[in-house]
Amino acid sequence: MIMREIGKRGIIFTFEDDISIYLIKGNHHYVLCDTHLGPLSMNVVKEYLTSQLTPKDLLIFNSHSDWDHIWGNCAFEDAIIIAHDTAKKRMQEIGDFELNRLRKFHQGVIKLKYPTLTFSENLSLADENINFIYAPGHTLDSSLCFDQRDSVLFVGDLVEFPIPYLDYYDLDAFIKTLEFIKSLPAKIKISAHSGIIGDDLIERNLFYIRMIQQGQSISNEMIGPAIEVHQYNLNNRLLLKYEPMIREKLGKEFDYASYKAHFSDLGTIKSADFKRTLKDYLQELEVNSFS
Repeated sequence: MIMREIGKRGIIFTFEDDISIYLIKGNHHYVLCDTHLGPLSMNVVKEYLTSQLTPKDLLIFNSHSDWDHIWGNCAFEDAIIIAHDTAKKRMQEIGDFELNRLRKFHQGVIKLKYPTLTFSENLSLADENINFIYAPGHTLDSSLCFDQRDSVLFVGDLVEFPIPYLDYYDLDAFIKTLEFIKSLPAKIKISAHSGIIGDDLIERNLFYIRMIQQGQSISNEMIGPAIEVHQYNLNNRLLLKYEPMIREKLGKEFDYASYKAHFSDLGTIKSADFKRTLKDYLQELEVNSFS
């Protein structure tokens, strides 16, 4: 665990898996951006809050609803949890599936705790000069936390080294979000998986997304050590394309866990093999629009 002070009122907690969360020590509230992998992870934060700071209400901000950002919510029984409107629905749909599938990552006994305060476009804590801003791209429910007083922006998984995960089909929205991140007057930008980042990494992510959007091949130099991430993105993009059709076909019978059970190891299966698996599944459902 590494703790690092940022600005006049921020602390980055970076765990051994290189995932970072961010604490803002406001005048009236403490704001914790993401909660890592469970209540055991959050013991270090709770210890810091009780031993180093005077008591104040805690607000939790979930940058999105992926498991490695929300499992520690349950460590803070009385905290208000802030997230985008779509985060609660997505968490309710995928939460149990990820909780069961990824047991080896559990940090303590985890009970899913959903957002209690949601917003559509933005939410402002005016007395703290903190804004929460909807910014879809990595996922449908991705959002930013901007501490205007310290000029610090927490971007969650919207920017990653060397390339981002693509868990939302609308790449135009992702590009717009990254351009928006560049435009914000933030002196420090924090990625949940890549620490403090610069505009050069944002540009790299933008270039990669545009290449994917245009169907162009990506060089090994661009991908670097993230070969499985790139393969995941190629396969997941195809899955995301057909998911609305599958949902429409199954209607009320659609079950996320059963659906995802057909498509495991997206990062290791070759594209040609994945296409065959998806095509066979669509034919079973009599969805015949595969191309």
